[in-house]
Amino acid sequence: MKHKIVFPLLLAAALTLGTLLSGCSSESDEPKPLLQSFTATTLDGGSFTQADLEDKDLTIMNFWGTFCTPCVDEMPDLATFAQALPDNVGFLTVCVDVGGDPTNAKSILDQSGYEGITLISGDGDFAALVQAVQSLPTTIFVDNQGNLVGDVIVGGRENLSKDFLAAANKALKASGKAEISLAD
Repeated sequence: MKHKIVFPLLLAAALTLGTLLSGCSSESDEPKPLLQSFTATTLDGGSFTQADLEDKDLTIMNFWGTFCTPCVDEMPDLATFAQALPDNVGFLTVCVDVGGDPTNAKSILDQSGYEGITLISGDGDFAALVQAVQSLPTTIFVDNQGNLVGDVIVGGRENLSKDFLAAANKALKASGKAEISLAD
């Protein structure tokens, strides 16, 4: 009996987050609450919370999996992009399939040159967000209050730096922040 009640509630929550992550929402640039309360575990065993988002005007989050060829293929470009960002913009990856063995994910990240934060699990709003992501790779933009801002980018990109920079600047502008450029 409990399952008959719980499943519809979980489905409703997933559909709500799915709407937030889809391009089918209204064209309003109003921020959408997303990551207000959570604790996530990093690949190196640390933790990351909503308080860590407060340090940046914008945080770019790329969701990927070790089984996802386009995800792995774009990782070197993501590493280069992340290293070129100014200090007011953060970048992190979310590996959705680490499970109990981070060896493969660490190997992929090391080979790509990515040196940033990778989240592998978590609770609260983070767990709901991971559940809502339907395609990989997916990249979202979150302001310093944990609100989804700008456009969601789904799929690999041929011009990753150009496309991500344009999306980041759109999100920053909508939040009343100065646009950025990448370091050479």
